[in-house]
Amino acid sequence: MSLFSNNLLPVALCILVQIASGCSQTEPPAATDTNAGSEHKTPVESLDKGNLSNAQASEKEINSGDDLPVITFGGGSSNPLSKVQDNSEKESSVSEAETIIAHLKELQVLLGTWRGITKKTYGGFKAVDQTRWVWDFQTVPAQPALVMSSGKSPYFRQARMTFLPASNQYQLSLSDTQGKTTTYLGKFTVPIEDIQGDDKTPQRTFKLEFTQTSPSEDKATRFVFNQKNNNRYLLEYYRQRGADDRFFRVDTVSTQREGTSFALIDEGYGKKTCIISGGLGTTTVSYQGITYYVCCSGCKAAFEEDPEKWIARAKMQKK
Repeated sequence: MSLFSNNLLPVALCILVQIASGCSQTEPPAATDTNAGSEHKTPVESLDKGNLSNAQASEKEINSGDDLPVITFGGGSSNPLSKVQDNSEKESSVSEAETIIAHLKELQVLLGTWRGITKKTYGGFKAVDQTRWVWDFQTVPAQPALVMSSGKSPYFRQARMTFLPASNQYQLSLSDTQGKTTTYLGKFTVPIEDIQGDDKTPQRTFKLEFTQTSPSEDKATRFVFNQKNNNRYLLEYYRQRGADDRFFRVDTVSTQREGTSFALIDEGYGKKTCIISGGLGTTTVSYQGITYYVCCSGCKAAFEEDPEKWIARAKMQKK
């Protein structure tokens, strides 16, 4: 009995303590001097704060909720609303561009090459000029436009016509021979009308008046597109005189279309509908073995830059 008491009793007590504490993986406490009178600690108190028992670690894993979303406060990239705002801005931009295209489409009778002759003489001769209107979807993608270049016009070298949805007005920007750009805002003084011509085809007529937005010391200027039919329009040039709001015509450029006429309505084209503008297609382009029509060099350039974009848009419009 003395052998059991002296040798086996401490071991048995140690085993009982480990079973009671549930810490089978922890090292047994170091032997202490029973005569030192030191304070005894519970198993939890004896653990290092940086370590957990297996049971506690398992419980922590269960309660951590690996399948639950982690919510982050602050930080622009982690804010789910930022993606919603980005998508909203993109949709707004696309919607605005489509609105601009729809309004410019009413004026695409201007597309093509024209020969103009001034009424006013310069150096004893009337100025003869050749201009060409095309679509421009690339310079400012969010703001499509009809653009025109001129080699001999006495009034401008470049023209850019677009629509402003916010103010519901057309905008015309003209660059002169010196590179100076003047901006005009436009409205219809005679609304668009399609009348039946002698050949029983619809002929588009209208008057679109553009007035300079920021008059110079020389008073404001004004340009009027007086569309007579599909193949002829008058570009009337006016200048303000005096302190009142009266404008006097300075010159008229009589403009006649060269080549074939561009149709005006959106139906009856069949397969020859421009995939971008919806007008009468005159030139073919191809993508992945399929042929499409475009109406001008501007539409051709836009299609070749991103054909999948315009093909997808055309499919959506058909739906």
